[in-house]
Amino acid sequence: MFNQVTIVGTGLLGGSLARDLRAQQLAQRLVGVCRSRETAQETLDAGVVDEVLPLTEAVADADLVVLATPMQAMLPVITELQPALPKTAIVTDVGSVKTDLYNQLAQHVPDILPQFVLAHPIAGGENSGVSASKLDLFRNKHVIVTETPEVDAHMASVVVDLWQRLGACVLSMSLQEHDAIFAKTSHLPHVIAFSLVNFLSHQPDRERLFDLAAAGFYDFTRIASSNAEMWRDICITNREQVLAALDGFHAQIDSIRDLVANGDQDAILDYFGAAKAARDAGLIKRAEAIAQTQETE
Repeated sequence: MFNQVTIVGTGLLGGSLARDLRAQQLAQRLVGVCRSRETAQETLDAGVVDEVLPLTEAVADADLVVLATPMQAMLPVITELQPALPKTAIVTDVGSVKTDLYNQLAQHVPDILPQFVLAHPIAGGENSGVSASKLDLFRNKHVIVTETPEVDAHMASVVVDLWQRLGACVLSMSLQEHDAIFAKTSHLPHVIAFSLVNFLSHQPDRERLFDLAAAGFYDFTRIASSNAEMWRDICITNREQVLAALDGFHAQIDSIRDLVANGDQDAILDYFGAAKAARDAGLIKRAEAIAQTQETE
């Protein structure tokens, strides 16, 4: 499918993509770009890529360049690589925020927009680095390709085809819809998990709290072990939507607090029951969608 794929950032998403490309023989040559010598050596030792090169050298012969860096690192990376990038190369990303990235590109490097297919695989995890990467991370997962007016239609179709070959379900949506949805379903839960852990860690009996916390606490706060730099960047670059989600959640906290304060048992039962029903219905729908995808493969 590709002669050379260059992956800038060989952590969980970038490294997993490289593993899948190799396993399915979709790239003759895989080149990585890493932030440190240690990461570069770890990437090579893991057999994730064939070679690690400096950025401009790594993209010079690329057919596809995948950006798998924290959000605020993307513009500096793109600005540096653009002079060396072939006009026929496709650029895509795996970032969690789209509107800010698009606006940055339009303002600072507009010439790259026809080659840039903005994408977001919904397949993260709390672990980071190349050691967390694995095969089939994207199978039966959603990948969002966001619509931009400048992008070349053929290049966009190539990126869609790539993700579908890796077993993902590709959806198209606007930049704004993407950022609003994932502020509520991804960015907000991470902020809540970080906040809950910080709440406990600032208590005078914090050691006892963590020692006695049951599995439910650690299940709920699993994502608080996620990469802090990445989530800082997401909150900054999707600030408006994250704030809106936080305000909405704050209203829910106020509501349940009032019910508890008033000792309204029936209302509390209804509140918890409605949440359980909504989550259970979502899980059933998700399982049905995965089963349907597997039947068509």
